[in-house]
Amino acid sequence: MKQNHLFLKWSALTILMLLLAQVTWAQSRTITGKVTDAQSEPLAGVNVVVKGTQLGTMTDMDGNFTLNVPNGSKELVASFVGFETQTIALGAKNNIRITMVDDLADLEEVVVVGYGTMRKSDLTGAVKSISSENFKAGSNLTSQQLMQGQFSGVDITLSSGKPGGSSAIRVRGGTSISASNDPLYVVDGVPLNANAGAKHTKISSSVSTDAFDLEAVDPLSMIDPDDIESINVLKDASATAIYGSRGANGVIIITTKQGRKGIRQLNYGVNLGWSFNAKKLDVLNADEYRRAFSEINKTLDPANQITLQDGGTDTDWQDELLRVGFTQSHHVSLMNSSKGTSYRASLSYTDQNGIIKNSGLESYNGRVNINQTAIDDRLKVDLNMGYNEQHANQAPISGTVGSEMGTCALYEAYVFNPTLPVFGEDGDYVDVRPYRVNPVSFLEEVQDKRTTRRFIGNLSADYNFWGPLTFHTNLGYSYSNVSRNSYISKDNLFGAGLNGYASMQKMEDYTKLLDLILKYNQKFDKHNIDAMAGYSYQYFKNNGSLVSAQGFLSDEFKYYNIGAAKSFNAPTSYMESNKLISFYGRVNYNYDNRYLLTATVRRDGSSRFGADHKWGLFPSAAASWRISQEKFWGWDAMNDLKLRYSFGITGNQEIGNYQSLNTLAASSNGYLIGGSKITIILPAQYSNPDLKWEETSQHNIGLDFGFLDSRIRGSLDWYYKKTDDLLLSVDVPAPSLITRQIANVGSVENKGIELEIAADIVRTKDWRWDIALNLSHNSNEVTSLSNDKWTGDDVLTAACQGQGLSGSYSQRIKEGYSIGTFWGKEYLGIVDGKETYRKDADGNDWVGEIGCAMPDLSYGITTNVHYKNWTMGIVMRGTIGNEVYNCTANNLMYTGNLPGRNILREALDSGITYGEPKAFSSRFVEDASFLRLDNLTLGYDFDVKALNISHARLSLSTQNLFVITGYSGLDPEVSSVITSNGLSTLGMDYLSYPRARTITLGLNVTF
Repeated sequence: MKQNHLFLKWSALTILMLLLAQVTWAQSRTITGKVTDAQSEPLAGVNVVVKGTQLGTMTDMDGNFTLNVPNGSKELVASFVGFETQTIALGAKNNIRITMVDDLADLEEVVVVGYGTMRKSDLTGAVKSISSENFKAGSNLTSQQLMQGQFSGVDITLSSGKPGGSSAIRVRGGTSISASNDPLYVVDGVPLNANAGAKHTKISSSVSTDAFDLEAVDPLSMIDPDDIESINVLKDASATAIYGSRGANGVIIITTKQGRKGIRQLNYGVNLGWSFNAKKLDVLNADEYRRAFSEINKTLDPANQITLQDGGTDTDWQDELLRVGFTQSHHVSLMNSSKGTSYRASLSYTDQNGIIKNSGLESYNGRVNINQTAIDDRLKVDLNMGYNEQHANQAPISGTVGSEMGTCALYEAYVFNPTLPVFGEDGDYVDVRPYRVNPVSFLEEVQDKRTTRRFIGNLSADYNFWGPLTFHTNLGYSYSNVSRNSYISKDNLFGAGLNGYASMQKMEDYTKLLDLILKYNQKFDKHNIDAMAGYSYQYFKNNGSLVSAQGFLSDEFKYYNIGAAKSFNAPTSYMESNKLISFYGRVNYNYDNRYLLTATVRRDGSSRFGADHKWGLFPSAAASWRISQEKFWGWDAMNDLKLRYSFGITGNQEIGNYQSLNTLAASSNGYLIGGSKITIILPAQYSNPDLKWEETSQHNIGLDFGFLDSRIRGSLDWYYKKTDDLLLSVDVPAPSLITRQIANVGSVENKGIELEIAADIVRTKDWRWDIALNLSHNSNEVTSLSNDKWTGDDVLTAACQGQGLSGSYSQRIKEGYSIGTFWGKEYLGIVDGKETYRKDADGNDWVGEIGCAMPDLSYGITTNVHYKNWTMGIVMRGTIGNEVYNCTANNLMYTGNLPGRNILREALDSGITYGEPKAFSSRFVEDASFLRLDNLTLGYDFDVKALNISHARLSLSTQNLFVITGYSGLDPEVSSVITSNGLSTLGMDYLSYPRARTITLGLNVTF
């Protein structure tokens, strides 16, 4: 009986719902339509909303839409960026056609600048942007890859090819020697503390751990590229001065996607990718290895013959490490709105296997952006929250292996005896004791796992309390936690004598932000004033610890129970914090869209600076003249011509914490008193009350132009940057317990020219073809390394790595030369089995400039072809005139490596006598100019209305399809050696994780 009542209840409810649906259907009707522009071209993505409601939809790729509207609805509203909003009377029509009209006042691209937005035509500074419309769905690119080749004056070099690898990004050249050269990253109004903990990434202890990866976590990997709406690069001082002491290296502003009023949309994307090794080093195979021994022994006395340990096999050790890497990524997003509220939420998952076995990255992303309007749209509240979690399995590969005791998997793969098998008859890995570790054993018996959890969020509100005045407040918070656990097995030769080694490293940092801004925007006839004044407070804190131990009874304990170890190394920990308080203001003045002026000033107070320099002032001014708007302008073919000039001063406060203070440090040595060890506390640093930021002044002259209704458009910029008060380590006069001190010493200049040209070559109903080219040249020079108080020495940098080369340096920072200048002997050739070099007037080896890592010219080419539903996009990049030190070849080009280490095939024909010592010279500084087909994407757009799919895109994409270069290493675009502060060194190639060639199949569906 109870079941019968339940059945009757559900039956009645079902009938009631059907009746309600029928009544609702009877009270509404279906409207279909098509939206086009003035040339009858269909417009996709147009918002079509029932006026006065939140009922709406978006046009598909053919400009079509379908919308159920309640009976009694009289009008539809169609809106799209760059077009005037159209209101359409419905009447009795069920099928309508809407023609959008260009909105000349809003047609210009809107770009994000510091603490606001501007129309591109109103810019007075050098600001460039790309939007999500330029991203190719299905290409599965990282944030850095989206930017590569898109901006002139922005050089992006991947530090390695590993999953989640970091990048060296330089905006208009490097301005610093000791401080960071990375730009400031701002995500939805929150500046990131990108370099926090970078100098602590090395696992250091009393045992050799050079094999472990030193790359810092990529700060942009926390953002899913599918969530990015736009990327804006601020390059000159007029644009960056609003960020004061953090703007000297440029600013990259990332804005994430928001919900849209009246739009309900569900999107799902999936990408499947296969990665292949692009190139291997040409080392000797087994037969060549055997012949090499035979040929060398012919030149040696019988008493000095070298012997071969012949295992009777032919093993390609590089192949033993490499594999085809498979990547899958999934992204789902939901966009919706109701009265006064719109939101966008997304989830994504990526599982990327590296091309080296047992390396990979698993990443989870979640983001929610909520927008709320109230009080007749005078109050706008935005909440943005993003979370990222990564689990990385890092292969033991490092570019700082300096001796035979600090080997790593990739080094061993290059040098290990090719006649030996992977496993012996007993099933164990075959090693060549005491130093040669089986390369495959590194991947199985040396573990390095890193988990990174990051959150970034902000709550902002804009209240237009009176006419032109709006008050803006922004509360921001970011948090990062890195947990790194490593273990060397008891059985692995790399940890010989340790009986198992475990380390546990933890690093975390967080920032808190408060912005209070008053904005003023008013138009008087032909005059328009857009002004703002603000206050910011940001607090930074980071801390970390490292514990390590060795001597385990079983490998099962690892880092899960480090207390099971027999002995412990001295633990280390740190905690740092700093504050930044700022007052700033900006005024934009526009007269008749012809004359535009911008003035900016920021005053920063930082706890990092010395007692006598806590506050810094950073002003800028800019002006532009839209010549094409003048009455005398009569050249119709050239519809746009704008002249720009700017000057400003910015700073670089990335000098580290506590550099201006007296500090103490605990010594690992101590005294034994009564059988107990007493730790010694000694001064580590003297105070420097004069310490301050590095200061960069910059001039910029620019010209923006457009021909044939801007079908051909572009810009030309010339700039001059001078950075003073460089941070250098200088000698402290004796007698002193401390011999070196950080001080503001020296200056560096950057001068350059940038050109960007884009053209819409074909515009027809079925065909569209556009192409863009950007070129940039930057000249860098260190103009001083001294001042009236301190005298700085030449700075030796880019240490040569590997056995026989340790203690040498490949680059020198010297007055009158560029940062990244290679300095050494000039190689002339091989005579009588010996390397010969250029001599000076005294008959000694000449030593001087032998190359530079900075390119003479960088360029990018982007082209897109559209035919009906088909699209093809190509991105090519390249450089001319830069050199790379091939440190790997410097290690493997000498026959003296035998019998213990393999060599490059080319070494056999070099003519060098067996036993000649290794030396750094211009022989290994190679021209690294290149042209790379960075990305090629073929896509097909369609819809499936039967499945309620308004838009779908199927794509096939390739990355790194080919590289044209004369460089003999794995890849000419490299910065693989990581310094002790976690930063990569440009132009150094040593044991870099190989860059992959990738094929990706993608599907993106919108409901």
